[in-house]
Amino acid sequence: MKVTRGKQFVDEKFVRTGWIQQRIEDCRFAAVQMYETHVTDSTYVDCKFSAVNWRASKFRHVVFENCIFDKVDFSGSEFLSCQFLGCEWQEVNFTDCRTGVKKLVLDNTRIGVVAGIALLAGHTLTHEQAIGLLPTLLHEKGIEVEG
Repeated sequence: MKVTRGKQFVDEKFVRTGWIQQRIEDCRFAAVQMYETHVTDSTYVDCKFSAVNWRASKFRHVVFENCIFDKVDFSGSEFLSCQFLGCEWQEVNFTDCRTGVKKLVLDNTRIGVVAGIALLAGHTLTHEQAIGLLPTLLHEKGIEVEG
């Protein structure tokens, strides 16, 4: 397994590539184009993803651990046997995404603004995760809250 530590990826393109058997630690991805990418048997630890375009990508056996996702577009992607452990979804787009029979593992993941929450159908969420989704649900349904 190839290990990458402490790198900064800023305004780069990794389009239609493969990240296979990678361990990425303490890296930052900002304004990175990674759409139509295949990520397989890989782990991302303590990484931050800001304004990353990962549309129409395929994730198989991927673990994200203690990662932050802010303005990340996963729309149209597929997640098979993937885990988000202790992550923070500040603003993510999962519109038209799919999972396999096995749902996402979301242990200790904090959920903020999520587009495409249909991806989470059939999942069991913690109370805190459900509360995190509430603003998105209210907005989608056009419901306003006083005060």
